[in-house]
Amino acid sequence: MNDLESIVTNEDTEALAPAVVVATIALLGVFMIGFLALAIRFVL
Repeated sequence: MNDLESIVTNEDTEALAPAVVVATIALLGVFMIGFLALAIRFVL
């Protein structure tokens, strides 16, 4: 977890870190929802 801390506290990525985290979570969420919908359609 020290790596994550060093990345967040790095001056260069200080402003980008939150945006990257939010974008990654949103992308994963959309992917998971799409995958679940596809799986449900395939099963049903």
